[in-house]
Amino acid sequence: MTYDDIRLIFEKTFNSNVAFLQKINEQMDEEDSRALKRLSESQEDKESKKQKLDEEVEELRRHLMIMPNKDDDVYTEATPLALKVPVVD
Repeated sequence: MTYDDIRLIFEKTFNSNVAFLQKINEQMDEEDSRALKRLSESQEDKESKKQKLDEEVEELRRHLMIMPNKDDDVYTEATPLALKVPVVD
């Protein structure tokens, strides 16, 4: 075998190895981009869920806010428990 014969075999093998490595790098880049896309989507989903939850909480607070009725003439006087003297019979 001469140098030219060996060089042809080497170049063929080398080129196939380089092509394989390029293909693997492209696949890894695609996987990385998909993973980043999933992460960004999940963060956006979390933010939208938090915003929706905050809106629901605000709406519930508005519904649960107790409004004093000025037309109501019923008053209840409460005696604090600390001021009551225990009576023992």
